Amino acid sequence: MNNEDPSTCPFCGTINNCLHLLLLVDKAFRKADGGILRKSFNNRWSDICDENGDDFDEREFFDVLLEKVESIADVMINFEYDEMPGMSSDNVVFFVKDEESSKKAVESF
Repeated sequence: MNNEDPSTCPFCGTINNCLHLLLLVDKAFRKADGGILRKSFNNRWSDICDENGDDFDEREFFDVLLEKVESIADVMINFEYDEMPGMSSDNVVFFVKDEESSKKAVESF
């Protein structure tokens, strides 16, 4: 992994989407921004929000959903992204080691 850019794939070294990128999540805004699970993750999160209405602990439910992804990922990296002063995001990115792991992750999620 490149220590200068924590979003670099630890398996192939790319900073672009690759087959190893399982999910990139902005924890501050509670949404997935990339990876093969992006659409499924965002749909599942939307369903959780719809089912629980306005009065529930979003952080707790979101963390549980992230734990499910972590359980099927091979690598998880947390990092902060600072765009400009006062504008930062807390991110987490999940990777899988190979295409077979990627397929299994999609099926199990």
